[in-house]
Amino acid sequence: MKNKISNFFKNSFLRISLACLLVVLFFMVSFGLPFSLKAPLLFVNTIAGSGLSGSVDGVAKTARFNWPTGVAIGDDGTVFVADYSNNQIRKIDLKGKVSTLSGSGEAGFADGKGSGAMLWGPDNIALDLNGDIIIGDADNFRIRRLTQDGQLTTIAGNGRMGFRNGALLQAEFGYPTGVAVDGEGIIYIADRRLHMIRKITAEGKVVILGGHGSSGFVNGKGVKARFNNPIALVALVDGTLFVADSGNNAIRKVTPDGVVTTVAGGKKKGYRDGKGEDALFSWPTGIAAGKDGDLFVCDSSNNMIRRISSTGVVSTIAGSLTKGARDGDALRSSFSFPTGIAIGAKGDIYIADSGNNKIRKISLGDR
Repeated sequence: MKNKISNFFKNSFLRISLACLLVVLFFMVSFGLPFSLKAPLLFVNTIAGSGLSGSVDGVAKTARFNWPTGVAIGDDGTVFVADYSNNQIRKIDLKGKVSTLSGSGEAGFADGKGSGAMLWGPDNIALDLNGDIIIGDADNFRIRRLTQDGQLTTIAGNGRMGFRNGALLQAEFGYPTGVAVDGEGIIYIADRRLHMIRKITAEGKVVILGGHGSSGFVNGKGVKARFNNPIALVALVDGTLFVADSGNNAIRKVTPDGVVTTVAGGKKKGYRDGKGEDALFSWPTGIAAGKDGDLFVCDSSNNMIRRISSTGVVSTIAGSLTKGARDGDALRSSFSFPTGIAIGAKGDIYIADSGNNKIRKISLGDR
């Protein structure tokens, strides 16, 4: 009798355990939480920046930034930073040393090399097919290129705030913050104040891909679509774009022929994980694409890093609603208005943590 009772309870325990495991697996699959991104496997580390504002090169943890807003990762793991309020482009090498690649530190406009060049409010950056840095030089209303040998040149924009399509150096921008490059080398621009997505064609002209000057929240094709302060974007190899439509608290998709749809968010400002438009964001300003089709978003006013799965499910992978600068377990970490984001070759996620004047990294394991 005792053995029967013991076996009954053992079998019941196994059944309950199996049922619980199946329930957990169901929710992980349904809500897009893969094993590789489940806490506590993800960790946040500070890779550069003391937390104090300033422009100081040198050892990573004593170096200083001033409201860094954009990051890009070279093939060898070098980290490039758009240091917005310092009006500079910075570099973090593989040993963690910070140096200044371009910009005198003073706001202004000048093509040139090293400290002889001048930028004004470089916001977001992207690498082109040659490894050169494309810059949304927002307060100069220009798109710039920084070559690997340190030469800064102007690609597009005449320096006047306005709206004009056409020849590159006669074109006008409202406030070009976001830049992205596709597999053909085409450059795309998030023109924030004009509420437009624009591109530089292979023929060397600036054209509209989506939006038409006035803010709104409308899906559609080309100029029939509406954005509200789109700040950043990422391009896939085929020219498909994903846009951090900050003023709409939404992530939008733009096809190569200009069809705009909503991927997630947009109903209202807030914080909620979920699928598609049921999810809520608060001023998302940075976006990057992983190799598996997932998107990663700096949800700036929520001080969080969010993930959008290839099926449109939004989840939180790092940060909390409370500002801070805590490293460690990703879901116990904290940020202060993170704005720039990029994915390294190994899948590590790099963050320009603007309010903390730091560059942070999210990775598997504490490394």
